[in-house]
Amino acid sequence: MSTNWRTIATLFAMMFASQLALTIYLPAVPDIAAELGVTPGRVQLIIPAYLIAFAITQLIAGPLSDAFGRKPVILCGLGLFCVASLGCALSTELWQLIAARFAQAAGACATIAVGRAIIRDTSEGKSAAKAMSYLAMALGVGPAVAPFFGSLLLEPFSWHATFYATAVMSAAVLLFGAGILRETLPPELRRPFQASGLATVYLSLLRQREFMGYSLTISFQSGTFQVFITASPIVLIGLMGLSRELYGLYVMCIPAGFILASFIVSVLVTRIPINTIITTGCVFGVAGGLMQAILALTGTATPELIVAAILVSNFGTGLVFANCYALALSTVTPSYAGAASALGGFLHQGWAFVVSFIAAEIMHTSSLQMGIAQSLTTMAALTTFLLTVVFFAARTARRERAVPRP
Repeated sequence: MSTNWRTIATLFAMMFASQLALTIYLPAVPDIAAELGVTPGRVQLIIPAYLIAFAITQLIAGPLSDAFGRKPVILCGLGLFCVASLGCALSTELWQLIAARFAQAAGACATIAVGRAIIRDTSEGKSAAKAMSYLAMALGVGPAVAPFFGSLLLEPFSWHATFYATAVMSAAVLLFGAGILRETLPPELRRPFQASGLATVYLSLLRQREFMGYSLTISFQSGTFQVFITASPIVLIGLMGLSRELYGLYVMCIPAGFILASFIVSVLVTRIPINTIITTGCVFGVAGGLMQAILALTGTATPELIVAAILVSNFGTGLVFANCYALALSTVTPSYAGAASALGGFLHQGWAFVVSFIAAEIMHTSSLQMGIAQSLTTMAALTTFLLTVVFFAARTARRERAVPRP
């Protein structure tokens, strides 16, 4: 059983549109700060606001799709995303922008949480990992190419245009998806939505070692990119004097590592044990984080080398991302896929909120603070995976070899 290409292409477009909103405004941070009368660091709080909303609302969107089907929930989410994008563009004060970003994230989360559930509905095992690797490209490419397009919009227009662009994009994808996307959860497999029972469902998932191991691994591993997109405008533009246009180009290069890794996963996932690929990805993540810190400590950090370091980490994330999500969801039945996807996304975005909030609040005197944060979160990913998955898999294998054969 595998997901068809029409479904993958539609989900890719939806996820790509929702992820553009995360970073398209980054080159405009100084302009937003000047117009709203706040500091650039304060403007960057709209990233953690987006992420915490994304994390929390997934916990509702996932179970709603288990009860009412995938298609209506994902389309309603896109509609909310479009309206909220207009709200961002029309904001005249920081609190209005933060509130609109919160609503924007609430709509965008449906495309990812429900999109992963659709993959679980239509594929299993290595087929699911392969399909998820294609969607992972949208999640990696969107936030990275968005600053470049944002910088292009800033020249003829203003920072408001970056949010108008996401509104137009989401409206187009909504119309496209409404005609193409098909429902993947039959009525007989749906579970009634009971708010009182959500806690029980989530507690049950939290007690599943494998589910939590894979979910926390990708959460920690992805944290390195969240640190970068929050701190990089301050470090590269504010401290190093990089132009907004060049900053956008540099950030646009970052998906190269993620795309390459995701392609490698789609090819090797049927030939190499998935856990081996994940372990390798975690090692690349740690290497990139340590490289970032060492560059700062030795005084050799340049914009080009800073981007090279995040490329190494992002390559590791590409090896980890799709595999962890696919194997995490494979531990539950399809009728609980929405809730499982939502909880995994909550952990992922929740940690992203924590690290981006810290990166926005601390004083950046060089790229060292960014390198330390990237090193710590990737080390947490590697340690978590080794302790919760690899160790138990090795112990199970030893026990099986110890059982005498008849």
